[in-house]
Amino acid sequence: MTQLTFMIEMGQLKDGERLPSMRLLADNLHINRNTVAHAYAELRDQGLVESRRRNGMVVVGGERARSSSATRVRARALLEEAVRESIGLGLSTSEVHSLVMSFAMRAQAERLQIAFVECNADRSQYFAGEIETHVGLPVRPLVLGDFDPKSENPDLVLTTFFHLAEVRKLMRQPKTEVVAIVVAPHVQTLVQIAQVPKRRTVGIYYSTKDQAANIRDSLMQSGITNIAVLGGTTDEDLQGVDLVVIPSETPALKERLEGRVRVIEFGNILDEASIRMVTEVVRDLQAAKVDRTAEPIAARH
Repeated sequence: MTQLTFMIEMGQLKDGERLPSMRLLADNLHINRNTVAHAYAELRDQGLVESRRRNGMVVVGGERARSSSATRVRARALLEEAVRESIGLGLSTSEVHSLVMSFAMRAQAERLQIAFVECNADRSQYFAGEIETHVGLPVRPLVLGDFDPKSENPDLVLTTFFHLAEVRKLMRQPKTEVVAIVVAPHVQTLVQIAQVPKRRTVGIYYSTKDQAANIRDSLMQSGITNIAVLGGTTDEDLQGVDLVVIPSETPALKERLEGRVRVIEFGNILDEASIRMVTEVVRDLQAAKVDRTAEPIAARH
């Protein structure tokens, strides 16, 4: 497992490459097949591989793993310098270890846990990453229907107004705050759609019909009536369609449609006011959590 993780982090194994079957790997390493199965399961849980039936285990998390590896290298350099200075000041190895563990546990306790919930995995990951960039803290993407609310205990849950009521019903933990943000279409996207002649059909294709219907309804409210939600992307589905609107976070879908029909990506952006609001909420919640964490420590002293 360590070797495969290293190979993925170093780019020796790239996304889409198939790993050896459990039987082949077990036979060649002279270990039990169950051991290989357990290692593959651990790699899958870490998001580095996924099972694709006939294709077996395939690498999927290479890019993220390489980013994580670079982070660990930087953290190691910082810790190594601090440890050397501490030893130079006369602290023993056990004292340094105790201090590091204490600081790490406190930092973990003080760290704000944030999640972004959407009905679509691509959108959830895309906007979680956008929010993460603005607030400077990790944001975990969650997909409605694909997670157990009882096992999730974040401090702050962000979602769109479209899913606010549903998410609030799911997240009933006392300490969890649920906040809705505005996700708006790029003006450029609306301009392109508006330029399609009225006699032409604009198709909308998203991974969920609810999301496609939501986009259709918002466009129709803006006066664009030549809209149809597509059930698929076959030639039959595209018959009579002049233009297909797809989400901007699905490049594979764009490649599949290009050359067959004109494609417009329905680019979405985070509303500036929402960004400011979320930043303020995160700052306030973080300060409150640090205060709560510090109270027991002060009481012990």
